[in-house]
Amino acid sequence: MNSFCCCAYSRYRKEKNVTSIKMPLVTIEQGALQGMVCDHDGRTYVAFNGIPYAKPPIGKLRFKAPEPPEPWEGVRDATQHGPTCPQYNERMNRIQTGTEDCLYLNVYIKTLTPKRPLPVMVWIHGGGFYTGSGDSDFYGPEFFMMHDIILVTFNYRLEVLGFLCLNNEEVPGNAGLKDQVAALKWVNKNIAAFGGDPNNVTIFGCSAGSGSCSLHLISKMSKGLYHKAILQSGVCLSEWCYNIYPTERAFQLGKLLGKETEDTTELLEFFRNLPTSSLVKIELPILETKVYDLADNIFFGPVIEKSDLNVDNFLTEHPLDLVRKGEIADVPIILGYTSGEGIEIARQLPKLIPFLNTTGAVVPRELKLKWPIHNLIETDKKIRNHYFEGKDITEKSLQEVVNLESDKLFIYNIVRFARYHSYYNSSPVYLYKFVAETERNYAKKNYNMESIDGVCHADELPYLFNVTCLDIPLSEESVHIIKDFVNLWTNFAITGNPTPSNNSIQWKNFTDRERNCYLIGKSLTCVQNDNEQNNKFWEAIYEEAELDIN
Repeated sequence: MNSFCCCAYSRYRKEKNVTSIKMPLVTIEQGALQGMVCDHDGRTYVAFNGIPYAKPPIGKLRFKAPEPPEPWEGVRDATQHGPTCPQYNERMNRIQTGTEDCLYLNVYIKTLTPKRPLPVMVWIHGGGFYTGSGDSDFYGPEFFMMHDIILVTFNYRLEVLGFLCLNNEEVPGNAGLKDQVAALKWVNKNIAAFGGDPNNVTIFGCSAGSGSCSLHLISKMSKGLYHKAILQSGVCLSEWCYNIYPTERAFQLGKLLGKETEDTTELLEFFRNLPTSSLVKIELPILETKVYDLADNIFFGPVIEKSDLNVDNFLTEHPLDLVRKGEIADVPIILGYTSGEGIEIARQLPKLIPFLNTTGAVVPRELKLKWPIHNLIETDKKIRNHYFEGKDITEKSLQEVVNLESDKLFIYNIVRFARYHSYYNSSPVYLYKFVAETERNYAKKNYNMESIDGVCHADELPYLFNVTCLDIPLSEESVHIIKDFVNLWTNFAITGNPTPSNNSIQWKNFTDRERNCYLIGKSLTCVQNDNEQNNKFWEAIYEEAELDIN
């Protein structure tokens, strides 16, 4: 697919003898911006890249909540992406130095003069809270630019820079999530200048981006900044979506880097003076705690902040407590999963076998923390009988481990969140399962897991975005799936209903009584009670622990 922007555009004009056009200009609160016209298979759209949405979080602002962006003189060039957050780029398998001055966003739109203000879709990238960016090399906007919406993507601080927590007013935690709030505030204030409707904003994301979206649904800090949400393969109930040992990890990191102390002020001063390269691709040993879980391998992520600190908090209560009380924003949501989420975990099975064969390893962390040892042993046995027929886990157990981790780390809690939302709120809930498999399912192929059933975690992304940094083919078959998939998402952003037309297979909303699920694949189908046997199995376990919805 042909796509070009910026300097390639001037070369194209010379080769094709195209008359010169005026580059697009927009004025926002901070100053004037010059964007660029991009061409994709003969269709043009306008891009504004590298727009600062917050003050650079450098120097004394390292680890702190973002501050409002500063104005500039003259016209700012918005034809290049801003720097990414320093990180280990997992997709490209390399360290990406980036800079701490990384709080930039990108705006894509078909035209700056729409007939009416357009719905806005704000993408929050995933990557385990330690990798990723909003850049168009992976999140190319072209498929969305076939529709009358505005797409916004952005960077936020990652890993230690974004999620260090010292439980004090200097570093209360969740700086990366507060970056996301700052981006949403920027959209609220400025998107009208691009032809967007600040009163019709849909947040959406995958994996950690989806977990972030669900955290916005329960955070008072985000209230009123969005009007719909799409959660792809992640909710705040999943144990990988929040950290419970933040200060332990902070002191552990200090010791690893050469500073052994029990004083947070001393530790902060040490961290502030470290080069960013020391705060990227962190590897920490297992914590000596009552329980250990695979989710604890996300060393720095969202935390529950101390409520008595004199700061603006993003989250001060456990996500489960907030969800169980019904403190979920009453907005329409889509949420769902891929058919083989657990491939993301099981690809590392040879390294995991010793851990998985220890008592309690297959039990979710939430239950481990609640139950005494005899309950833990009994439940561990139930789970092993259900998924492994009571046998030891070996390298031949690959499909069974995929099935277990799909349900334990993703599907049960996604359905659980849907049940709570539909129970407490009047806004509709739409549940889906992504089942399409073509040459665009890059992750599964890259992991050499093609013999395993199901669509890998995050393998739906190349059907939403035009990926150019990886060699991902495009066939007539996948073009058809892309068209259907993006159409569902943009319909929802525009109307609040993914299938508003009678010409399509209707996607019925989800309730606890009628658990409708939309299967998105080479065709579209609405079914009831997908994955029913496994969901009921987990619901019975959580009911016994008094943690399932009543």
